[in-house]
Amino acid sequence: MTTFNQNISFTRILLLGAFLMLCVSVSAQDVNNPAVAKSDKVKVEVFPNPTSDYLTVDLSKLDLKSPKIEIRNIVGSQMRLDVEKLEDKKHRVDVKEYPPGYYLVLVRDDRSKFQQTVRFSKK
Repeated sequence: MTTFNQNISFTRILLLGAFLMLCVSVSAQDVNNPAVAKSDKVKVEVFPNPTSDYLTVDLSKLDLKSPKIEIRNIVGSQMRLDVEKLEDKKHRVDVKEYPPGYYLVLVRDDRSKFQQTVRFSKK
């Protein structure tokens, strides 16, 4: 039986709240982004999900000039990122050392003002 740790700091609660607000903001920006065609929902694909070793980030459905990929844990802390480019718009991220749990992949491109967040699970 697991118990909830009541010693969560106020700072962590603020970070989690800010991170969740960012996720909601990013989702709203995707809907209102003129770069996103109304008939086709632009999508960052991550697989396999859940994963235990490697995560593939597929950006082939996007027209991004210089995308940046970040991974954050559910509290919002940025994770170490070891990325290998597989193809032109496919990347493989080593997540073997991450503890089990939920993580967020953030993809952004400053030139086209694109941002999207996708959740994945690490076994």
